[in-house]
Amino acid sequence: MSIIVVHGSVETSTEPPYIRGLEQAAIQGFKKLAAGGHRLDAAEEAIKELEDNPLYNAGLGSVLNRDGYVEVDGAMMDGATGRFGAVAAMRGIRRAASVARKVMEASRHAVLAGEGAALFAREMGFEEDDCVTEEQLDSWRTATSLLREGRRLEYSAFTGLKKETDTVGCVLLDDEHRLAAASSTGGSFLKLPGRVGDTPFIGGGIFASEECAVVCTGRGEAFLVTLTAKFVQDRIAEGVTPLETAKQAIQRMTSLTGEYGGLIVVDRFGRTAAVHNCDRFPVAMVKNGSVTPIEVIRI
Repeated sequence: MSIIVVHGSVETSTEPPYIRGLEQAAIQGFKKLAAGGHRLDAAEEAIKELEDNPLYNAGLGSVLNRDGYVEVDGAMMDGATGRFGAVAAMRGIRRAASVARKVMEASRHAVLAGEGAALFAREMGFEEDDCVTEEQLDSWRTATSLLREGRRLEYSAFTGLKKETDTVGCVLLDDEHRLAAASSTGGSFLKLPGRVGDTPFIGGGIFASEECAVVCTGRGEAFLVTLTAKFVQDRIAEGVTPLETAKQAIQRMTSLTGEYGGLIVVDRFGRTAAVHNCDRFPVAMVKNGSVTPIEVIRI
């Protein structure tokens, strides 16, 4: 049994183009597995599909920071080995999750940040890309103009648009009952240069083990300071179901911080959950090669 679950972040539109984009990402990931690829190959492929889609705040189409450029974060973790890699505040490279995997496999480090991450990516052969779309640039120009005039900012804090998108993420279970997780994001709109959310922090926004794989999305600082991904891992290891654990995790994060977000999780038995406390949370799942409905719970 193989399962791939992907999300487009809380408050992202659930209109057909967004759902189709997520389904296509999960399908592309499954194709890697079906062709004999490693679980990390599948997770990476799913995230790359979303990084190439300007509908999502990851890779191409990422939000601009306060100073008008894109800095991306990404992470990947292999549940079977516990290996982890991440990049943070990386400028000029689209493939945050792919570079994170290279950090894990081709360096002695776990996390690279800023110019060091970009330098490493270029040395590994990744192409340079500012990731800026005209839509995001126009939003940045309008938003900064409004702020200078002291007017109310009506743009998403996460996306820079009047539509919502944030971090993208993937969790999967392969036919050998091994798990993996990956995430990629452009972060929050108008963030300070160098700001890093929960995406590249093991235990904050991502975790994978022999028990489960989980990725989080929303107000990154809230997931980071509450170590929500590690909370999910620990509860599932204690025998709590993924659905009940996910509910507890979002309730706990909200009670401790007052913030909002969501998460997706799959355990070694193939049980899945998608829980959030927002208006929308688009999620897609491919199970054994077929797009399969997944219940998304709002609490």
